[in-house]
Amino acid sequence: MTNSDGNGRHGLIVGLLIPGPLCEQVLDLAATGRAGLSALLGDAARRHSLFRRGMRADRFLVATVDGALAGYTSLKFAGRGPFGPSLGDFRRTYGWVRGAHAFMIFTMIEARSRARLGRGYIYGMDVLKPYRGHKASRGHDVGGALMRAAMAHASALGLCHLDMEVRRNTARALARRMGAVPVMPRPLSLDRFLMASAGEYERLTIPLPQKKDA
Repeated sequence: MTNSDGNGRHGLIVGLLIPGPLCEQVLDLAATGRAGLSALLGDAARRHSLFRRGMRADRFLVATVDGALAGYTSLKFAGRGPFGPSLGDFRRTYGWVRGAHAFMIFTMIEARSRARLGRGYIYGMDVLKPYRGHKASRGHDVGGALMRAAMAHASALGLCHLDMEVRRNTARALARRMGAVPVMPRPLSLDRFLMASAGEYERLTIPLPQKKDA
């Protein structure tokens, strides 16, 4: 998952997150996520306190450009995502009453992003501002490289689809470029009910190539 500029320097590199300073940087950034739920979860410092302790580095892919962090994406698969705070974590962060209430609401919201059987889910993707729209070596963009790496990783795990929810036009265009199509849930299914609560988000899925039996 690397791209070299041909002069011995590596431009854009995408790979699994491994222990080290870069790993800690990514996990600290990701732990302040879910900003759209700030009314429920509080400011960045409060969200960091809630999420950081249980962050799973093995659910992340990271992109660097000439050694500097350029972006990252996190995945859900096999029933686990980048974090899964417990009721105890909510109580520790917010106290008993508010913690129990926030945990209940958060759990209901998170149900929409569950990874269905045999599928992966792109939980989050963030390209740092200096690299948005940036073309690294050989013209590769960071968002596209992260998406392709997520697809390759999910396929290697034997997953058949990679699901996601998108809201911004740029994210939707990137997903479509990678082959994403709308999810069509069965009538009267839980998926249809959950998608109805998604508001302006659109649920998409990318069919993944399957390994051929030897």
